[in-house]
Amino acid sequence: MIRVSRKAEFYAQVAAEQMAIWPVATGISFISRREHHDWGIALHIDSRTLQPQQLRGALERRFTQSHLFPDYFLFLDSQRDFVVWHAAPDDGQGNASLDNIRQQQLLLAGLDYLADTGR
Repeated sequence: MIRVSRKAEFYAQVAAEQMAIWPVATGISFISRREHHDWGIALHIDSRTLQPQQLRGALERRFTQSHLFPDYFLFLDSQRDFVVWHAAPDDGQGNASLDNIRQQQLLLAGLDYLADTGR
């Protein structure tokens, strides 16, 4: 898996369906990867970084505001890291769609203050 430091590099890896990790804060990264049959973007929050009510808040937002978060999947991985995953779009809008997905993932996880992290 390639490690990138800029949003544009990460988006290029997503478009190429290549695994990449883009750390945006301590314990918080975006990872491009396949889940089941689809390529997508996963927001990973390390279990040591996860705040006490963060998972509960994200689940609450996901299900009480489901119209805002269609096709976003929340789960704990094998290391008990919290993951918010969404398939990469094939709508031809490229980075604009990826930006929207990334911002929605951060909002869903209660990390919207990181939305402007674009390095």
